[in-house]
Order: sequence, then C-alpha cells, then structure tokens
Amino acid sequence: MGCHGRLGQALLARLLPAAEVLGVGLEPESFVAAPGFRYQQVDGVAANRWLRSVESFRPEAVLNAAAYTQVDLAEREREACWRINVDLPRALLAVCRAHGAWLGQVSTDYVFDGTRGPYEVSDAPSPRGVYASSKLAAENLVRGSGLPAAVVRTIVLFGRGRNLKPDFFEWAAGELAAGREIRVVTDQVGNCCRAADLAFALDRARQLGATGLLHVAARGSLSRHAMARALARRLGVDEERVRPLTTAELGQAAPRPLRGGLRLEASEEILGLRFPSIGEALAAWTTGDETPLARMVEERTAP
Repeated sequence: MGCHGRLGQALLARLLPAAEVLGVGLEPESFVAAPGFRYQQVDGVAANRWLRSVESFRPEAVLNAAAYTQVDLAEREREACWRINVDLPRALLAVCRAHGAWLGQVSTDYVFDGTRGPYEVSDAPSPRGVYASSKLAAENLVRGSGLPAAVVRTIVLFGRGRNLKPDFFEWAAGELAAGREIRVVTDQVGNCCRAADLAFALDRARQLGATGLLHVAARGSLSRHAMARALARRLGVDEERVRPLTTAELGQAAPRPLRGGLRLEASEEILGLRFPSIGEALAAWTTGDETPLARMVEERTAP
C-alpha cells in the first residue's frame, strides 16, 4: 500500500526484482516498470475493485506504507484521516486473515505525548490530536487481530524519490541552497529515519516473521534545530543561517511531541540489526547514497 510514497518507493527498491510485488496507490498509473511488479489504483477504502485485486494476488505479506500524515489538517478532516489510517488497515487485516499473510503496519512516535522521551516499545502510548489518535487506533487493531503482524514505529521520515513533496531535510537544504535563512524549532527533540533504512528494517521483519511492536530510526537524539544545523555543515553552508524558533511561536493546530524520540535497542535485538547514527543517515542523504545503512550484528533466518 502507498507504493508511490517516500517509504513505498524505498520498499520497491528493496523488494524488486527478487519478489513478486503488487503495488497499490492513488495514481491512475504507476511510473514503476520492473520485472515482477504489478500495479492497482486505489478506488476507495471499502472492499471494492482494488481490494479484490489484492485478495486475488494472494499475498504472503502486506506492507502498509500508506498514511494520512497532514497532522494539522487532520484536526479538521477527522473522517478523512480515520478512513486512511484506521479503516484501511482494518481492510488489509481482512485480506491477511483470508490468506494467512504477515502484515507490516507503519506507525509513528506521535502515539506518545512527548513529555518524557525517548520511548521504549513497552512505554504506554498517550496520543494528542486526531492524527496521533488514529495511528494508535490502527496499532490496537493490528495488535488485537491475533494475526502475524508487526507494528513498526518511526519518526521524521526522510529520503529522496520521484514526485514527492519535500521532507524536512529537503526543505531545509533547498532554502539554504537558495541563500535564505530558515527558522527551525529548538524544543522538539528526538531522532529521525531515512526511508531506505526503514524499508530495510521492514523487509527484515517480514523475513523473520517478527511480530509485536518495533521501533526503527537513526540512533541518537537531537532537536530539529540541531539536525538542520548539522545538515548545513554537511552542505558547506553557514549554520548560523539556521535560526531558532519555538513550537509555541508556530501556532500549529495539532500538538507536537516535544521531548520525544524512540529507543531502539529492543528492536535491534529482535531484528539482528544496528541502526545508523543520525550523522551517518544525514551523510548518506547528502551524498545521495540510497544503500541501507543498517548493519547485521547477528545472523538470523526466517522461521
């Protein structure tokens, strides 16, 4: 699901051509042309033509990279947010139940209120806002389904791709390259995640048949302001052009986790991986290296 998004494109790069993949997206046609790839346009969340195509594909695994991510707009568009973030996973669970397929559901650090991060997978969620509540509702659906499934939480996803809206780092790099100053919040602290690394971890979870909650991100904890300054240094730009700002000054409709971030040790142990540092992930992004940086620390085989 969501094969044309930032994560979806990274997953296709990871899976093709070794696997047979049915990609699902909003666009009438796909720009992807690769052996083993088929495409189906979404025509609604309910059980209709696209969902029947997924069922007839008889998947062994379903990777849901689709999400409503307009955090502020969700406060006004609750039904649209819920339809994509909750009703869609519910429909995919029905497909998985019919075919015994494994489900990989992507979630977010927003399920936590951001008052005492970084968070362990075992910490109790406390969402604030419609978007955050919808993602926790999807987590609960998946975890309560009794099906083989993993909920993979991530944070500040970034990565290059085709026909994508700029992510945080693309926006910052573009503004700095144009000679402009940028203002970035100093009071939102956590980690971030490169799409190629998340795709690698999701595929690893699929291969292992991992279940339960997983956290996937780069190692470390920085404010968004510090991340932007680190990016400026890597781009050879004066980091003083990254100016400070507080979240309160933005006046956003939805609350943001401030003291957030995800702890990774338990998930690294389950997946047999060691994730890159924030600096390593940024270095790969600035050089255009789309190779996953997760490093194997223990050889495991799928059950």
